[in-house]
Amino acid sequence: MKKLIFAITIASAMLFFGTCDLKAQDFGQMPSPEQMAQMQADQMKDVVKLTDAQYPKVLEIFKDQTKKMMDMMGGGMPDQEKMAALFKEQDDKLKKVLTEDQHKKWTEHMQQMMQNFGGGF
Repeated sequence: MKKLIFAITIASAMLFFGTCDLKAQDFGQMPSPEQMAQMQADQMKDVVKLTDAQYPKVLEIFKDQTKKMMDMMGGGMPDQEKMAALFKEQDDKLKKVLTEDQHKKWTEHMQQMMQNFGGGF
């Protein structure tokens, strides 16, 4: 279970930072936390087929997560344990919004992202 949480944490961080890198290249600047949260929610909508009722809830979870992550980053990379706790908190919130099948599909998607980036968990 710890490996799974760690893998999801790393994949989520990669999604978070990957979104920052992609959008920074597109616009020449770092996107706002709201823009990053929307990109993450949009990706989740595509991957797990969120309903219209779920989307705003997921968006708020990602907005909260992104703001906390930005605060933790301060001048560099946040502490790994704090980051893992933050992503576990996010996952717990997502479990309350997503169906069991949607959560499983999202978790598998995040694990696949890790494998694609060489994490191999």
